[in-house]
Amino acid sequence: MHRILGYLFYKTERLTWLMDTRTYSWHTPLILSIILTIYSADITLACLMTAENIPIHPYKGLADTIVWGFCIWCAILWIALHAYYHHKRRYLKIRQDKSYEQCSSIWAVLFLILPLVILIVLGHIADGEMI
Repeated sequence: MHRILGYLFYKTERLTWLMDTRTYSWHTPLILSIILTIYSADITLACLMTAENIPIHPYKGLADTIVWGFCIWCAILWIALHAYYHHKRRYLKIRQDKSYEQCSSIWAVLFLILPLVILIVLGHIADGEMI
């Protein structure tokens, strides 16, 4: 598990350096927490769509509750990832490990882009437009 999280942290940090968007030490855990939150939103939508075959309707009270819930979940994930990487300077150990440089970045890119694609597909399916 440490190797997978280290790989994702290293490659996400490198990708943000290439895009010139990394400016603070909390930026990479924030990106990872947003991606994990989108993954949990995908799972939630898929479960809602398969439960009793009901379509998803944007009820005002329910939507506000869900948005606040996912915001709180993202904040909890960010705190957990930030503590994980900054406790005992783990991010420095990951940067010094040269084995991540030989690994391909394709899995990290897929990890970062796949939840967005799944969210779009689930949105089209929920809207009734089959792809």
